Amino acid sequence: FFEIQPTFPSIMKLSVALLATISGAAAFAPAAKQQVRTALNSVNHLNLETGKSQLDTAIIDRFNSLPYPADKILAEYVWVDAKGECRSKTRTLPVARAESVDKLPRWNFDGSSTDQAPGDDSEVILRPCRIFKDPFRPRDDGVSNILVMCD
Repeated sequence: FFEIQPTFPSIMKLSVALLATISGAAAFAPAAKQQVRTALNSVNHLNLETGKSQLDTAIIDRFNSLPYPADKILAEYVWVDAKGECRSKTRTLPVARAESVDKLPRWNFDGSSTDQAPGDDSEVILRPCRIFKDPFRPRDDGVSNILVMCD
């Protein structure tokens, strides 16, 4: 075996050849996708943890500080879907309707989206069964929003 001593010119030639090979291979590589900047993707993505979002707290506080109408309440109708998961939707009602379950209106939803009805006949009626004070949307005016448990 004989030993080869690298010299500076030979290292430079090797470096240039290596760079030429890499840049030539890059010409055949797929182009990197350019992300188009829009208002939607420039906002931070929501955190996956429940209840933690990247929304501007000043905006949230502004909307949370809006007064409730004195004669209205928010009724959150809650039911269990075909997979056993909780579903809900909110309705604004006159305060007088929240006095008893019998005074609450029935409501409907599209059961095909929750696997509770076929697509051709998908209207499902929510029948109020029980009322609870809503701990998630408290009010300081003496009136309580409600959670409505439904069949």
